[in-house]
Amino acid sequence: MRVVSLDKMTGDERREIDQELERLLSHTLFRHSRRLPAFLQFVVHESLAHGEAAPLKERTLGVEVFGRKPDYDTNADPIVRVTATELRKKLAQYYYTDGRDDGIHIELPSGTYLPLYRRPAEAVVVVEPPALEVATVQETAAAEEAMASAHAAVEEQTQATLEAKSSSKLWRVVACALVLLLVAALAGYIPLLKRNQPTQVGAFWAAFLGSSDSAIIVMPVIRHVPAPDSPERPSDVSVAPNLSIEDTTIAARVAGRLERENLKYWLASSSEISFSELRTGPAIFIGALDNAWTLRLTKDLPFHFEESPDGRTGRIVAKDGKTQWAVDITTPHQRIAKDYGIVAKFHSPLSGEPSVIIAGISSQGTQAAGELLTSPQAFKGALRDLKNAENFEAIVETEAVDGKAGPPHVIAFKTW
Repeated sequence: MRVVSLDKMTGDERREIDQELERLLSHTLFRHSRRLPAFLQFVVHESLAHGEAAPLKERTLGVEVFGRKPDYDTNADPIVRVTATELRKKLAQYYYTDGRDDGIHIELPSGTYLPLYRRPAEAVVVVEPPALEVATVQETAAAEEAMASAHAAVEEQTQATLEAKSSSKLWRVVACALVLLLVAALAGYIPLLKRNQPTQVGAFWAAFLGSSDSAIIVMPVIRHVPAPDSPERPSDVSVAPNLSIEDTTIAARVAGRLERENLKYWLASSSEISFSELRTGPAIFIGALDNAWTLRLTKDLPFHFEESPDGRTGRIVAKDGKTQWAVDITTPHQRIAKDYGIVAKFHSPLSGEPSVIIAGISSQGTQAAGELLTSPQAFKGALRDLKNAENFEAIVETEAVDGKAGPPHVIAFKTW
């Protein structure tokens, strides 16, 4: 397998890589993102300029691509690693579909930020994604046709046997054999038909996107971790000191649920997404006190998030102001015993587009809210009566242990 060598690359090969880069940057998988095109363009240009010696270290990329300070904490701010992971996924998706016949493939091998360039015949084969939980229409049709054919074969053979054979013993042998064939066919295809039954949570997401091409998943901002003697308010250190594993996990579960329903999406940070971009289609907002868009979009809903003036308490407040659910957000993350979150689906008067909120006062509340909208069992148990409501908002309560949310419970909801 020959890789196009960076240090022995011809002028024609460089031009071919530049053209492939332009194709990637103009593709829908990349052009809706701010981070991915900038990251991809930088690492490709650096590799072409410096070859194997290209200075593509995490800190260098953080400074040059994302404008971080030279001494920034790469452990607290994983933007380079998160972007590289997302880029690898998008490249694999592109070369499995629209880009499979491109003249040259650009890859970003795991464990490095130095791109690799291969010819299509020599490119690593991208394994087809695992089969979806929901069977396709063609598979269902095939199952029904197979069962119909088996049933018709039984009838035809039965009639022919009755007319041609008078021996009851022979008929019993033939009939039993055909019944066994039919049972085998049904045993093979009934599970397929059961899988084809759409889940309620799948129907929810399909209805949410409607005829839209894709949805935006809006992530919380990535915050820095202040020094112990920092004068910043308590909320700046207690609420998502960085892009937490919990928030990332919920976003991944939402993305996985959309993919199961063959729905498209793209990721954006709440600090980077613009109002004009939010007006292009449905959006899903992860997190509350660390996501300015969540706070803005929920302020006129029946329930909304707010933070106490001293920054010590996060609250969900009913519109009448009389009912509140509160958490001391100065408590260390893993010691919070009970948290609350909001799950909402509504047509935002601000953006004019469908919106979904998955957010908690702290990350445990976000975990619980995310489970409701990604787990078929949790959705069926708590939100089955709300899935067809044009607009709804629910308050979720969860008990937490060591930073992990327990089962979600809906304790209040409104529809309109």
